[in-house]
Amino acid sequence: MTRPPAHLPLALLFTGLLAACSQTPAPSTDEALPPGSPYANGASYPWSDRLEAPVADPYAAGRDYPWTSPTASSVLDAQGLNSGVNYLSDLPWTSASNFWGPVARDRSNGEQDVNDGHTLTLGGQTFAKGLGVHADSTIKYALNAQCSTFSASIGIDDEVGKLGRASFQVLGDGKVLATSAELTGTDSAKALSVNVSGVKELTLNVLKGATTYYDHADWADAKVTCQALEPSGTVYVSDLAYTSATNGWGPVEIDRSNGEQKQFDGRPLTVNGDVFAKGLGVHSGSAITYGLGGACQAFVSGIAIDDETQGRGTVMFQVYGDGRKLFESPTLGGNFGTPLNRVAVDLTGVQQLRLVVTDAGDGKSFDHADWVDAKLACTPAGTSGATDPAFGTNGHANVGSVDSVVEPGNSVVLLGKDFSVKRLSSAGTVSAAGAVSVPGGTASAIARQANGNLVAVGQANNMVVVVRYLPTLQPDPSFGTGGVKVMQYGVMVNDVPAASSARDVTVQADGKVVLVGTSTESYLDYDVPGSTLDYLIARLNVDGLPDPTFGQDGKFTLSSSSYTDCLPKELDDLMTAVAVQADGRIVAAGNSDCVGGYVPTVLRLTADGKLDPTFSGDGIAFASPQGDNGYGDFTRALLVQPDGKIVIGGATQRFQTTAFIGRLTAAGEPDGGLVFQIADNFYDVGSVYSLARQNDGKIVFGALSPNLRHLGRLNADLTLDTSFGGLGTGYLYLDTAVTSVNIDPVGRIVASGTTDTVRVLP
Repeated sequence: MTRPPAHLPLALLFTGLLAACSQTPAPSTDEALPPGSPYANGASYPWSDRLEAPVADPYAAGRDYPWTSPTASSVLDAQGLNSGVNYLSDLPWTSASNFWGPVARDRSNGEQDVNDGHTLTLGGQTFAKGLGVHADSTIKYALNAQCSTFSASIGIDDEVGKLGRASFQVLGDGKVLATSAELTGTDSAKALSVNVSGVKELTLNVLKGATTYYDHADWADAKVTCQALEPSGTVYVSDLAYTSATNGWGPVEIDRSNGEQKQFDGRPLTVNGDVFAKGLGVHSGSAITYGLGGACQAFVSGIAIDDETQGRGTVMFQVYGDGRKLFESPTLGGNFGTPLNRVAVDLTGVQQLRLVVTDAGDGKSFDHADWVDAKLACTPAGTSGATDPAFGTNGHANVGSVDSVVEPGNSVVLLGKDFSVKRLSSAGTVSAAGAVSVPGGTASAIARQANGNLVAVGQANNMVVVVRYLPTLQPDPSFGTGGVKVMQYGVMVNDVPAASSARDVTVQADGKVVLVGTSTESYLDYDVPGSTLDYLIARLNVDGLPDPTFGQDGKFTLSSSSYTDCLPKELDDLMTAVAVQADGRIVAAGNSDCVGGYVPTVLRLTADGKLDPTFSGDGIAFASPQGDNGYGDFTRALLVQPDGKIVIGGATQRFQTTAFIGRLTAAGEPDGGLVFQIADNFYDVGSVYSLARQNDGKIVFGALSPNLRHLGRLNADLTLDTSFGGLGTGYLYLDTAVTSVNIDPVGRIVASGTTDTVRVLP
């Protein structure tokens, strides 16, 4: 016998049984209801959840709207039978309303109280999972384009016998996706499956028939199946399905601020009055997880409190990779006028990314946080700017240096700050190491001789240090003392000690060594001798002795007072980079610190160490992107193209906040350039530190920047090559500042810095 309705009084039970036996439909009007019916006199017990109207301070009102998303399968899962399957009864809705008591989880609707329903039963078939409702009913879930399929068995629950009459409706983002026929208590369970791909908000409606009497409806076995695909290319995270998410106040909002507890109630993402089209709006207590599968190289985003809080709220942003904290912001408040903070994180090899916002330990009131313009760079394997998986771990050797040089067999020799050396094999593993003792020494640069020997330079105790290593990386005993030569190129003036140091080194085709740096020289100030630091260019023979055929006793020095308006006592001159042209002429780049205003200078010397008059008329060219006397310009890198043109790189503006790359013709005349902002904020340092040229004429640069834009590439015309690095910007984001860039014999880019060496496909 059919089980009678659970909430019918005894008198009505008999009526219901008779109706069941005679197939008579349930009463359709109040007049037809038997005495004692719970529906008599228009009785109802309407219920709703999370539909409260906003108030000025919902936190003070004691409100709380935590939210959890479905869980999606991803590239990280073993793809079991239940992977990515989420029962709706296990998830929080964003809002719900019901005609008779609360929506029941894994139970029938029952009466007006919580948990007073029965096992979900349709046509004698029971279900352990599902939602029990009463028409009219509406339940909404935030899917945020995370899921592909919604499925359920639908019908009128057996607890009302053959009474009840309702239809079921599924909407996606307000659009009707499916509507059932009107079902009654005489119908068995009906299977329903709906494609919800791309749907951000899922709405489940149960609509009454002629009346709401006994319309106990079941969404039995209701579930969504969700899958997060591996990202590819440059993608905004707001366009990418996450694997899971939690949020402290309503659902995570896509391309909108957090707003209130409902979905789509946020506003345009706004920080300091600037509106952003893309990003995530969250509330403290949020954690959003993405499955990357090791396919991405970098995550970049702006981070801030949204303007909708009107200056209230404090949060901290965190980025995790495979459970390891990769970034944590300082405590950020909703202060108008504060520059937008930005984060850039190296994700090479990371399988799972998690974005977290905490309340900074002071409670969650008004903690509406934005990840604005949040993007992933996921360069497909084998494309330009992708790290080389055949090198180290996902392209990273995790061994740093102050300078490096590639060898014919695609190995790389790294120079440590302490004059130690390591060789990385073509596979990115350490295959050899060597060291020398240089008390008080600091290494700066390394170069390779044709016979495989390596020469490193630097300084110790205000003297130039030159070290030569054999191909085995052991010190060359035939060079200096135990492979080390210490030389003083400066002169002592009165009581001022002599001083000199080397910053860069190169090797000529004949094996002679050319180094550049600075040395103390004397000058007269009203007939009183003084000491100043001048440009230094020196050359050593293969045996390490000064080359007497070069300059004066093997060195060339120059004070920038000879071509600027500055007095010698106001100057500190320093050469930072050197290269030798195919014809033997020497090009060096450096800077003159004229009372804090750096003047970047390029010198070209003849092979015998004299200024070359065919270069800019006197062998001296200015390289400032701001003109002849750019304030704050500082040159750090140099290369000579096959056509004789000279490319330099460094920084400009006060405190070197803007990067520049400039080019001179072979005659020393300006030939274009690029001034560009590597750092996101103007007051942050962003400088080019190294340059290398590919065979196709493109120029790769290594840089220092607080946002990890540490490797980039220019086209031959000195415009940023937006095909490089995966973000459409011309940059590759790396954890280490890149101080040395090389192109190996097969054209791959090898970039090294203080903590890592990376090999990148061209």
